[in-house]
Amino acid sequence: MQKKNLVLIIGVLAFGFILGLNVRWFDQKEFINENRFSLPNSVQRKPEPVSPTQRVPEGWGFVKSRDGKTPEITVRQKQLIKKYGALFVGNTGKKQVTLTFDMGYEKEGLTPAMLDTLKKHNVKASFFVTAHWLRSNRELAKRMVAEGHLLGNHTCSHKSLPTLSEEKIKAEIRGWENVAKEVTGSLPKYKYMRPPMGEYSEKSLRVTQELGYTTAFWSIAMRDWMPMGGAHKAVEGVVNYLHNGAVVLLHGNSEEVVQGLEQIILQTRAKGFKIVPIYEIDK
Repeated sequence: MQKKNLVLIIGVLAFGFILGLNVRWFDQKEFINENRFSLPNSVQRKPEPVSPTQRVPEGWGFVKSRDGKTPEITVRQKQLIKKYGALFVGNTGKKQVTLTFDMGYEKEGLTPAMLDTLKKHNVKASFFVTAHWLRSNRELAKRMVAEGHLLGNHTCSHKSLPTLSEEKIKAEIRGWENVAKEVTGSLPKYKYMRPPMGEYSEKSLRVTQELGYTTAFWSIAMRDWMPMGGAHKAVEGVVNYLHNGAVVLLHGNSEEVVQGLEQIILQTRAKGFKIVPIYEIDK
């Protein structure tokens, strides 16, 4: 009886050991599969050393403007913006703002209505769109360009850039260029890139700059991708926080933003602010 129990215990331990090996192998296999496009199979090299500040994603944030003052950001954010030529606010000595819209997917009828309002009030905005949006909305993209708006790079697949290798960051940005040229027939004269989800690192900022782009952050934003309780909330979310050189982030799939856009424009101008294209906000 004791001999049988001993055999049984040994068998259980052996099975557990083998299972443990299989689990560890499976985890490693999945890791390799997830990164199989990093390099061709024929190329093997050691990963480039990356500092902790380059590896860890950081999310863009700031203390909102009060009484027309420039929003507050951290010392590190200021250093990175200066070092890599990123945009947070424009010329704070001039009473002007710029309107920007992030577009990942199209909500039926909203973009044409938004473009109609912008055209009515002669406002030139910036639309940061993904490659998917461009492919799915070719005529709207052409209309944006024809009416003087800027098409901004929002990457191919809206991935968090800091989590990617340098090669993949470049592929996300350059791949967008290929689609933009295919859809509109040309590339934007002014090169601005808005990082998906506002996530960045020193590495992603550097690579973006090396590709000739200005990373476009923002100084006014709200949770407009979620229901806000009416168009007046979208208007208040912009007008109540206006300041010199403001870069306003809005989402083009928000019904409340589109419904409130005319009042955003009218009330911004009523406060004495000029609405300019993004490439003029620093002037």
